[in-house]
Amino acid sequence: MTARGPIRIIFLFLYILIAGGTARAQDSHNGYWLPVKGTLRIFLVYAEVLNDPDEPGFLQGWEPGKLPRNPGYFFDHRLEPGDQPKGILTRYYHQASFGEFQVLADYYPRIISIDFNKMNGRGFRQVLDTIMQQTGENVITANGYSVNSGDFDAFSRASGHGTPKASKPDSLMDMVMVIWRVNSKITTSSSGGYCMPSRFTYPFKSMKGFMAHSYFVNEGAGNYVILRHEFSHLLLGGNNFHTGGSGAGTKTFMSSAGGYAMLSSWDRSSQVYNAFDRRRLGWTHPENQYQISARDPSTGNEIEGDLTYRQDFVHGSNEFLLRDFVSTGDAMRIELPYVQDPSEKINKQWIWLENHQKLRGNLDHGAAQGKGIYAYIQVGKEALSGRGTYGGNCNYTWPLSAMGNYDMTIDEKAELYHVNDELENPFTGYNNLILGAWDLKDRDGYIYRNELFFAKNMKVNGEYLDSSLYGLDTYPLFGTSMDAFLPGDKIGIDQNPAAVPLLTYQTSSNRRARPGSPAPSDNRIIHLNGLGRYHHRL
Repeated sequence: MTARGPIRIIFLFLYILIAGGTARAQDSHNGYWLPVKGTLRIFLVYAEVLNDPDEPGFLQGWEPGKLPRNPGYFFDHRLEPGDQPKGILTRYYHQASFGEFQVLADYYPRIISIDFNKMNGRGFRQVLDTIMQQTGENVITANGYSVNSGDFDAFSRASGHGTPKASKPDSLMDMVMVIWRVNSKITTSSSGGYCMPSRFTYPFKSMKGFMAHSYFVNEGAGNYVILRHEFSHLLLGGNNFHTGGSGAGTKTFMSSAGGYAMLSSWDRSSQVYNAFDRRRLGWTHPENQYQISARDPSTGNEIEGDLTYRQDFVHGSNEFLLRDFVSTGDAMRIELPYVQDPSEKINKQWIWLENHQKLRGNLDHGAAQGKGIYAYIQVGKEALSGRGTYGGNCNYTWPLSAMGNYDMTIDEKAELYHVNDELENPFTGYNNLILGAWDLKDRDGYIYRNELFFAKNMKVNGEYLDSSLYGLDTYPLFGTSMDAFLPGDKIGIDQNPAAVPLLTYQTSSNRRARPGSPAPSDNRIIHLNGLGRYHHRL
């Protein structure tokens, strides 16, 4: 059966929590370095390195010596009320924020070419110098925007991370982004780069510099993954906000937890943002009163979807209606009980539920991942304001797959997972979306950060699955059609997976750091509870 339309979530023994909090000067709703509301226009430059030893030659989307075939692919330069964004990144943030945050850009109308043998550093300042040499007193972009007139200066520089950004010019252009066709001094891969959350004082015509700056290699000018990831750092936080895949920073788990998020990495199942991201940035649907919002199926009225254990349902029912997450923002979060009983230093944990219906026109999960409920667990990372707003470890979300959890066995030579019914482990097993930790390589009895097993395929009960079930070739990590919870599926204490807290083990950012004792914030007990069985139906 295929899930369609709104989905009812039925809970037994769940109760509602009225969330509170006090706004302070440092607040995640202000954005980490750039604002997360209003209209931001980026000054975009396309560039290339001549005589680069990594020269890729002809690329379908971008020929040497020319602008990309579609220089407006990443961003719209303007949006009128009611317009639907066409630029992939403009569309991404427009949909994520329900139109509250417009990320626009316009590009310099000529490609900038820098000779490899004359480059200083990575060539960024030379790009700016070349533009100033090619132009007169002002710089006019392809669609008529003016640097000197302040078309790229809508906000004032923040005084710190998470502090308000005033909607007024300050003679610092809000952001410059240089996208290179080739530049081996940045990376020799087909894409890579950085966004810098720091003021860059470098006079550019009448401007004093830039509030943020960035540079990327994007050989075909058609891969938005790295741009989405790095730009999202400016909104969410530093490396310790990596989740939905591996990434630099001190990790919450020994394994790398996949899934999806604005700051997901290469080993993700999807590009789409999650409800944690929206809550952190304050992106709420205009019809919703609550940041975490659901509907009463009997009346259609909004009810808060942030739940905890042993409190009454204010709407008198244990049923909640979740509409499509991407378009409405509906989601549910349930605090997992007893985690802090041994110590209040242990990070709290919550299970999140989102209904992804993959509606036409929405940026959502990939083709192989079906419609249905997607679930993941949040560990810590709860502070939205005041002290600790930008603290905590990375890899703080752990995806739950409807496939269930197993004590998988591995075949290193064949790069293969073996999964069968006898290996079921609903409490502490791995699922297909986890890059699992094993004692690999030298077999020295220790598991280091870089000893993670990346499976190219898996056998289930001795059989290979059809390749059409996978999001990318036969790699289970990149998402499968088995990940979503469909009508009749259940999560509960007697189900696989179970709605229980995760074991955590803080892992150093050093790739070969010797494992030590668990941190005081780590949970080392699987607490059984009466949460569940909950399931969904049409």
